[in-house]
Amino acid sequence: MQNRQGCTLNTMIRLNALDCKLKNTILYIKKLYRQSLQLNPLFLLACPYCGAKGACKKRGSYERSLVTFPDGKPEVLRLKIPRVQCPCGKSHALLPDFIVPYFSYSLPMILMLLSDYFHRRLTVRGICEKYMVSPPLIYRLKKQFLLHKKQWLGALRDMELSPPDFMEELLTSFYARFQNAFLRLTTYSFLQSHKNPANCSRPRFGPADTCPFCHNL
Repeated sequence: MQNRQGCTLNTMIRLNALDCKLKNTILYIKKLYRQSLQLNPLFLLACPYCGAKGACKKRGSYERSLVTFPDGKPEVLRLKIPRVQCPCGKSHALLPDFIVPYFSYSLPMILMLLSDYFHRRLTVRGICEKYMVSPPLIYRLKKQFLLHKKQWLGALRDMELSPPDFMEELLTSFYARFQNAFLRLTTYSFLQSHKNPANCSRPRFGPADTCPFCHNL
């Protein structure tokens, strides 16, 4: 894919917007986005392809639609996502961590939906009516959540920790720390269904059990 300037958009750089407990945020997506851009200046960012730090330069932007769930009903936001380019030739989108790559629903909305599902607060039909989504979407999100839960925890720990308990840990943790550790482990973002070709060249850091953060999610 190419942007208007003709450079190839290879991957993305994740910005830490959710360096807080998700249960304390959720409704303030636009505010979080502005803060994430202010707290992540270009001189602190590293190219995910070559690893050069502070070398990326601004290279336009693009608009992205994001479905959120403030005040108990879906709302579509239009966000302007900055692009940067590294001297190595790779172009990246600066994507905050409350956006799941290649997905139109915000991370807080997805986790609220799955929390309702795993805690059995609503039937599948009730969830569809509440969030205005389809049953196939719910099952797709459930499958991706369970897959990434197992990748993060490992087979044994995954069997010990139920989906509702893992969900509660995500909602009460400092999400940005978990997201960064999950990205380092897998080379893609939590709940992301498509891998980034450039990110796949990044080194892995071993299983989640070797990361001290995984014991204090």
